[in-house]
Amino acid sequence: MKISLEIPKPAVIFFLIFALLPFLFSNPYQLRIMTIVAIFSSFVYAANIIIGESRQLFLCMSALAGISAYTSAILASSYHLNPWITIPAGVLFSVAVGAMLSYVSIVRGLGEVFVAIVTLTFTLIFENVVLGLRWLTMGETGLVTPVLWWPLQEILGRRVASYYTILLFAFFVSVFYANFIRSRLGIALRAIRSDRISAEVVGIDVTRYNVIAASIGSAILAVTGSFYGYFNGMVSPGIFSPSMDIIIILMLLLGGLRTLYGPLIGATTIVLVLESTRGFGQLTLTFLGIMLVVLILTFREGISSIAEKAFARISGSEREPEA
Repeated sequence: MKISLEIPKPAVIFFLIFALLPFLFSNPYQLRIMTIVAIFSSFVYAANIIIGESRQLFLCMSALAGISAYTSAILASSYHLNPWITIPAGVLFSVAVGAMLSYVSIVRGLGEVFVAIVTLTFTLIFENVVLGLRWLTMGETGLVTPVLWWPLQEILGRRVASYYTILLFAFFVSVFYANFIRSRLGIALRAIRSDRISAEVVGIDVTRYNVIAASIGSAILAVTGSFYGYFNGMVSPGIFSPSMDIIIILMLLLGGLRTLYGPLIGATTIVLVLESTRGFGQLTLTFLGIMLVVLILTFREGISSIAEKAFARISGSEREPEA
């Protein structure tokens, strides 16, 4: 049976609002904040697929995004290639790494805690490799990226063109996720989350479906990571640091795990909080850590899930329970 393409109306409204914001807030700083929201929305959707749908606690999302960004920037600067040609190469590299980490974790029978330890270790390895290969990556200083041509930048200007390109990609990611959870793959992952043994008994290939989910999430992280690097004009360990993983997971939990609109809500809220507390320096990360612990202990469903349940009660239609 053919499944029709679903384009969720609330997501359309959300992105239409953000598409109109440059007409109201043309300040470069404000435009940058809106672009960061779009970037992290895509990051959180990727986390929703890897962590939420397939229950693989990857703490290497910053590394997967960074691998793509560094690969694309190095190839473009060293061989004077068009960055749009090198971005797919970086994406393939990140997808291969993400799939390998997922496959090894599943085959070795690692639980969520051990997957988190292994992937966090990989993040630290990535950071040390970047710092060690200073002749190639420029170490802590960071590597300046070649100029990326953004569609319609001659008409809209570079800043606005980059914003709309990244926003459009984030919209496509949200539509993809809406259809992903309704697809055969999404249904299989739901069955695996509900009861892995029963899923295997009925013929669901647990390893295959989890590796595919990790690969899809890695691809989204990789494309977004490359955009993030070119948008910033450089790639560095400071941009793709382990703290990025904390921020992404915090956004995911705040918005709501395995929810369609949670990434949009979580990314918008946390980016605004980060900008409001920027003056506190390192205390900002401490605040985020405390916030993460509070969310895990008391507020696991997230804003989006609670809002959906409240709407269901008002409308008199309860949402189908999910494992």
